[in-house]
Amino acid sequence: MKRWIFWFVFVVMASCARADEFSRSGKFESVEAFVAAAKSFEPTKIKGEMAALFTVKQLGQQEDPKTGTSVSAKTIESCDVLWAGQDYALVFATAAPPTEATRSVVGVLFLLKQTAAQWLVADFLRFTAIGKYARISAELTAGTGSGYSLGCDGMMPVVTIKEDQGGRGHYYQLSASYTFAESRLKRLDLE
Repeated sequence: MKRWIFWFVFVVMASCARADEFSRSGKFESVEAFVAAAKSFEPTKIKGEMAALFTVKQLGQQEDPKTGTSVSAKTIESCDVLWAGQDYALVFATAAPPTEATRSVVGVLFLLKQTAAQWLVADFLRFTAIGKYARISAELTAGTGSGYSLGCDGMMPVVTIKEDQGGRGHYYQLSASYTFAESRLKRLDLE
């Protein structure tokens, strides 16, 4: 029995330690360690800047006392590496806060930077989709030619974010592409 209690306490402490690491100032051994910390993060249990990223305002009628209150996601639903180079990586995480009036989805594009053998969050962009068909997706859309590799030779990775919004006759999709320069994410516009 004592052995079981020891293992239970060990597992609880280990999972809490990983969730505490998931912060803007957190330092990660690898991009995969960042993804693991994100997947174990529970925004409803741990407050802070990262929890706020996965929080939305409750929609509804003005007379409803819940309207306008903050609703945090219980867990991070997905967290995927879109691109990883020697010094930078692009990671996309999604969550669905349990809003009552309509479905809500939050997506966050993280730019990670490697410094002194550790990965840090250099920048992030937050996206929200609301409605019956709410969905947010991210895809690496930059192509490379023969002899080129992304992140080198002026070939920067490009990620396209798509937001599916609305429903019940008012569905629409938005999309935009992003890259980074000088440790900051930036939107690409037609020139």
